[in-house]
Amino acid sequence: MKDTIYINGEIVTVDDNLPESEAVVVQKGKIIYVGDNDGAMKYRKGRINVVDLKGKTLLPGFIDPHSHFLMAALTSDFLVLSSPPINTIETIDDIVERMKARITERNKKSGASIIGWGFDQSLLKDGRMPTNKDLDRVSTEHVVVAIHQSGHIGVANSYALEKFGITAKTEDPEGGHIGRYEGGREPNGLLEETAMMEHLMSIFPKPSIGNIIKSFKKGTEYYAQYGITTAQDGGTTDQTLMLVKIARLLNLFKQDVVGYYMIQKPKQLDKLDWVKTQNKYKKGFRLGGAKFLLDGSPQAKTAWLSQPYLIPPEGKDKDYCGYPMQEDNEFVAKVYEEVLKRDMQILTHTNGDQASEQLITNFEKAKEKTGCTSDTRPVMIHAQTVREDQLDRMAPLNMIPSFFHDHTFFWGDWHINSVLGKERAFRISPVQSAIKRDITYTLHQDTPVVPPNMPLTLWAAVNRKTRSGKIIGPEQRSTILEALRGITINGAYQYHEEDSKGSITFGKRADLVIMDKNPMKVDADDLKDLKVLETIKDGKTIYKA
Repeated sequence: MKDTIYINGEIVTVDDNLPESEAVVVQKGKIIYVGDNDGAMKYRKGRINVVDLKGKTLLPGFIDPHSHFLMAALTSDFLVLSSPPINTIETIDDIVERMKARITERNKKSGASIIGWGFDQSLLKDGRMPTNKDLDRVSTEHVVVAIHQSGHIGVANSYALEKFGITAKTEDPEGGHIGRYEGGREPNGLLEETAMMEHLMSIFPKPSIGNIIKSFKKGTEYYAQYGITTAQDGGTTDQTLMLVKIARLLNLFKQDVVGYYMIQKPKQLDKLDWVKTQNKYKKGFRLGGAKFLLDGSPQAKTAWLSQPYLIPPEGKDKDYCGYPMQEDNEFVAKVYEEVLKRDMQILTHTNGDQASEQLITNFEKAKEKTGCTSDTRPVMIHAQTVREDQLDRMAPLNMIPSFFHDHTFFWGDWHINSVLGKERAFRISPVQSAIKRDITYTLHQDTPVVPPNMPLTLWAAVNRKTRSGKIIGPEQRSTILEALRGITINGAYQYHEEDSKGSITFGKRADLVIMDKNPMKVDADDLKDLKVLETIKDGKTIYKA
């Protein structure tokens, strides 16, 4: 890496002690000066590189508070079935034709798997979920699975259902649901939550070393093009840890990646002592703690709510509120006790307010039972429908809500008209409610659910506009600086890394991003159009437009 002087820029530091400057000096991957041009040029000696920003903006590198980095990398070659603006799927026929074409393009032999990612029934003109019969039109000789945009549900063709051993006699697994045709028990192809997860890994293609290298290059570039210098793998498993081992050997990590070990079954608690030993970065990857799932997704109507969905899914009664992923509350309590005994951070996925209640209640009890006084900074992942009374209880726990704020754009209209109704929908991702309580919050995209597009996330938090242009919950809108903090310094705090990342401050790591314009000065509606020109990790460029 080169020592570098950046001059003639608009420097947004996200450091309250020196909010703006015009120059920065980087030496040996660290920031050693923040100030004016004259002061910076005093460091000009030897072979130091001088970069004239010419009025462009330098910011701290963006910190991804929650995504699935390894999944995003490994699924980068999957067929994309998303609707606009991500892709162009508009009908079930489009899904069928794209998947049929993939069989031909890849010369897939009988029995092989065809996996598509990203369909969203709320945007399909058909107005319904695909079924196994729809996907049978793709092939009756291949395993065909279309995964929903949320990543929480999928649809399988009849051949896949047979391979999975799913019949009319198959019971729903704990924390999941098998869709069935109305009036009977015949599976209709829909697999929700654990019903899908139990089978999905069995059909993922086994990557070769060459494919792993290719996937990691795509994954790191994907995140870097949006200015991300620290990413998350929220739900690392024993299987994906094998990939981490290979990636470390081959030096494939370009960003820092923080993994969280997935805990869904009692036997996985046995790994916590080992997880604790993996908390330091080694060739770009570390384990920050544990990950736990308590419910599903609101857009797929599997999140666990305290009040019924506005319009229940097909086949459900009017009192349907979703369901818990963990029905054994004693196990839930034990998970929190075990992580607190080890002073370990845990990230818990809760979209519905009833799942949030399960988290908060059990965490409060575990904290009292264990007597843990460490600042573990537990994180409520997504926190879409967290209530005001629940935020009151989160504050003394220093529990961080990491809001999946892009929901306001991607599914805001769907939440108003079908999922939650206006009153509840207007409160999704309640950033201002958190700020009023002095609660640290972060903003994420849950990639690969949606792209890790940080400018779009800034825009979504500041404007809270839906696809149709409605403003959803205007009182919860953020200022530009509040939104920026949610993807920089607050993200660093969430990772216990605020002393080394998250702002342009003397002594911190030189994780930086150069943008074409200053987000603090553009019109709020233009935030989504900001361009990342260069991403710099520890003083080294990892992306250039």
